[in-house]
Amino acid sequence: MSDHPNSDHKPDRLPNERGFDPHEEAAYADDTLHRVHQQLQREKEEPTEGFSPIPIFLLFLFGGLVFWAGIYMANNSGEFRPDIYNPEWKPGGGGNETAAAWDPIKRGDRLFRNNCAACHQADGNGVPGSFPPLASSPWVVGDEARLVKILLRGLQGPIEVMGTTYNGAMPSYGDNSGGAGWSDRDIHAIATYIRQSWGNGAPPVSEETVAAVRAEIADRDKAWTAPELLEMHPME
Repeated sequence: MSDHPNSDHKPDRLPNERGFDPHEEAAYADDTLHRVHQQLQREKEEPTEGFSPIPIFLLFLFGGLVFWAGIYMANNSGEFRPDIYNPEWKPGGGGNETAAAWDPIKRGDRLFRNNCAACHQADGNGVPGSFPPLASSPWVVGDEARLVKILLRGLQGPIEVMGTTYNGAMPSYGDNSGGAGWSDRDIHAIATYIRQSWGNGAPPVSEETVAAVRAEIADRDKAWTAPELLEMHPME
């Protein structure tokens, strides 16, 4: 038998197409992979203790919520007045709630601003040639029954106020047809308000006076004229 190796015998390892032993190439690939991993690790930030920074959009969101909450509290807290907010009040509790003190001036001011100021103006001086003044007017500070009748039934036609004649119409705030249906308390409040505002120093008008005048003119359903009122209540 010949010692010459068989021509059909294949070596255990053959070089690949690039001339490298496959095992050597695999080792080379592993070294390359390690170097890449080491480089990536160096590029990452080292872990630190503590909290991560808050994203800026969360800061804006939180600030917006705080701002909204402040506006909401300002508009709906009622200034935490005891006559508006009472944490001990219970529905149907019977007597636990604090009754708000009735203030005819405050109520009258609100009624005036919402219903009368457009014509008679906030300062009570009216509009020259169009709407008569209420400040220092004898129609306001004079006979209280005359004023209540005007409020309950309105006024139409010419009227002379402090030497100037006005010709217009004032609406009714009473319970007649076309009237606003204000209660005795509201008529008392606005009459008292205009008699004690803008330098007017007339006494207040009571609810009882309003109720008595309302009963007296219950059959009347139309506005007054100045001559009618002056016949019943002459100027002092």
